[in-house]
Amino acid sequence: MKRILAGAITAACISNVAGPAAAAAPGDASRVCERQMAQAAAKHGVPLGMLYAVGLTESGNRGSLQPYAMNIQGKAYFGSSAADVVQRLAQAQREGVRLVDLGCMQINHHYHRAKFASLEAMIDPAQNVEYATRFLKELKEREGSWTLAVARYHAGPNNNPAQKVYVCRVITNMVASGFGNWTPGAKAFCQ
Repeated sequence: MKRILAGAITAACISNVAGPAAAAAPGDASRVCERQMAQAAAKHGVPLGMLYAVGLTESGNRGSLQPYAMNIQGKAYFGSSAADVVQRLAQAQREGVRLVDLGCMQINHHYHRAKFASLEAMIDPAQNVEYATRFLKELKEREGSWTLAVARYHAGPNNNPAQKVYVCRVITNMVASGFGNWTPGAKAFCQ
């Protein structure tokens, strides 16, 4: 499975060309996740197309990434502000929910909160994207390929079915956003 996963994203022709992730004007309050992503990808040497496709898979809604997106026990919630996210997380925790993903890159609060100075820092688009980019880079160094890094970003090493579905969603988003093309190998893997 590792060898098959390792070729899947690579086969989708990852490139670092400018595209939708860099489309927002500097003063534009929209597409804040995308702007942060372009900076973090360049800073850490992570392929922008892959990072953008992961972001779309995680928090994409209506063609852009959502800085106040949450996943609460598998249900998407798109908050209106950081304060809204803080309030919804508190409510979910009162209801006994442990696993909640937050922000542009859907960082899991339970497993990653200790890496942030505060909940507000975890929600902050710049810090959320920066952390996710570094985390993906660390996973790539540990796993040996970007494909396996993407797979592990979503699910642990013993969950091959979930990893395959996730990798194929990321490839689909790469192709749809113009960062890659379907190749015979990627198509065969994702069928």
